[in-house]
Amino acid sequence: MEVLILSFAAICLPLFPLSWFFNRVVASLPAGVAQALALIVLPQAGLDVLVLAPQPMEWPDSWRHYGMLWAIFTALFYSFRALSARDLGVWTRLLVTSGLALTWVGWLEGVRLATLHIFVLSWSLPAALLLLLAGVLIQRIGGAYLGLKGGLALMMPRMTASVTLSVLALAGTPIFPTFFVLLNYFWRLPIGIVPALLLLPFLWAWAVGRLFQNLLFGDYRGDVVADLEGGKAFFVGLALFASLFLSLYGKGVGL
Repeated sequence: MEVLILSFAAICLPLFPLSWFFNRVVASLPAGVAQALALIVLPQAGLDVLVLAPQPMEWPDSWRHYGMLWAIFTALFYSFRALSARDLGVWTRLLVTSGLALTWVGWLEGVRLATLHIFVLSWSLPAALLLLLAGVLIQRIGGAYLGLKGGLALMMPRMTASVTLSVLALAGTPIFPTFFVLLNYFWRLPIGIVPALLLLPFLWAWAVGRLFQNLLFGDYRGDVVADLEGGKAFFVGLALFASLFLSLYGKGVGL
């Protein structure tokens, strides 16, 4: 039973190799709202199931350290894969998988479950917004492929601002909750594990740079299309602004 519980949690809180099932489930859903909801619901369900698992503070230290390294390996693996992604939806799934894998580091370090729920939401929310925006791009320009049209910054400025802020929130940029989660890990982890974690911000920044270069900048190639509606752009901004309160709360509870 314990193996089944941990396996289900490793699917919902993607841990390699069971992370494959997480990505297949999300990818099999219709682009847009359905995929966005899956990114919100599945990781939270994984945390709820972990309540039934043996608590890691009772494990030998060596087991916990190996588990942390495996979680960081998963995060590095998917962040590296994001470098070659050619679709905004795929890029988002890979990067959120990278971030969510770090939930295991917090769990193995004994972080409170209520705090981990906030941590998971800090990754899921911007990723869900990006999948919603990818759905809009598919409807309006026929796809969300990086480099397919290019130059969205000039053609769709509200879409560009929404994508940019959501990407920065997902990639651990300062002021957003994911940044404080990562920063706290640097202080909590054993010194031998920290160098592996240090690679993550560089890979995330590299992946973000490639996405911006291929999707937002350059000359737009395609027909004139309507920009993201002001109401939808306001919703994205409001959701990301609300996530800043996760940063303030998270700093108070040890995120």
